[in-house]
Amino acid sequence: MNTEFPAIDAVRESDQRHEARPADRVRACITAPETAPTDAHAGVWLEEDGGVWADYPTVPPDDHVLPLVWADDRPVSRGELRARGYVLSRIAVCRTELVSSFGTPQVDRSAQYACVWLINDGDVWADYPTADPKEDLVLPLVWAREQTDSRNELAERGYVFTRIGWSL
Repeated sequence: MNTEFPAIDAVRESDQRHEARPADRVRACITAPETAPTDAHAGVWLEEDGGVWADYPTVPPDDHVLPLVWADDRPVSRGELRARGYVLSRIAVCRTELVSSFGTPQVDRSAQYACVWLINDGDVWADYPTADPKEDLVLPLVWAREQTDSRNELAERGYVFTRIGWSL
């Protein structure tokens, strides 16, 4: 598994100002609280290979998760989301190919990685790389499929998860 992150000068300029220190690998950017704020919240996880996963609610509660991917191919700018009153919190850096359900745009070296954002309405978004880094484009993330996996069973197969937030 290769979780090397490109040198900081290869990261989009817009993301550099959010970096507290140079990035060196796919990683969580925050430490999420151990317990959910409410019963309606689901855990959001970063897998060490760079995929983003979310808890899937079950009755009775269980440890089922699904990978997350871009919802569509119509990105919006983070500036537009802010203008609508949303607050974006950067929670992780993932591998772009693992959140893309329709192919990874190949625009520059940093296109291999995407910042993951949690917005104040509880949705999870990820960067959409473009040739112009000033565009600051993002797409919402949704469950990739219907078949869930047990996080414990995935861990037994070698997956390593870090909780990066709570979504609604």
